[in-house]
Amino acid sequence: MSNNTTFFQKIEILKESLQSRAALGDEDFGAALELVRFKQFDKGDVLTHIGKVENYLYFIIEGVTRSYFFKDDKEISLDFHFTGDFISVYESFIDRAPAEHAIEALTPLSMVRIRYEDLMNLFKKRPAFEHIGRIMTEDQFKKSSNRVKELLSLSATERYTKLLNAHPEYVQHIPLKYLASYLNITPESLSRIRKSL
Repeated sequence: MSNNTTFFQKIEILKESLQSRAALGDEDFGAALELVRFKQFDKGDVLTHIGKVENYLYFIIEGVTRSYFFKDDKEISLDFHFTGDFISVYESFIDRAPAEHAIEALTPLSMVRIRYEDLMNLFKKRPAFEHIGRIMTEDQFKKSSNRVKELLSLSATERYTKLLNAHPEYVQHIPLKYLASYLNITPESLSRIRKSL
């Protein structure tokens, strides 16, 4: 996909993603389309700032983002998000509390976003979306649980290989220092792992 992705292609990508989670009729999808906004971000843009309340749930049509926080004045990469992912600083979005980590664009981004208030109204008026929301919450829990298990049970080489195999077309866009931080190793160690593969 390129920057020339048409508006209708973007709508179809979003629709397919939602329908992969639950049955969704045209009327339900139309109601959602009235509330979402298509948004472009440049590489380096911060979507969500630490200390600010997260007001949006995003869907990545195209691009890569990174979640990060600071520890002892050092940036720690928490997660990466890729084309087809729903993203947000979920704790802040749900609890309406200041975000404890940020989301940054690692590449130019094409996204869809919906405001918190609009999503809550959609859940009330359209049961199909409440069901989708529950499935997305379960997916987020499983992803977090798997991340903890990987950190505790896999070697850095295994974690890097798993990420590379899952997203080979995107890992090249992630700077070495961010990947190393995500893997909880030094950039030098990651360079050695890359050379050994």
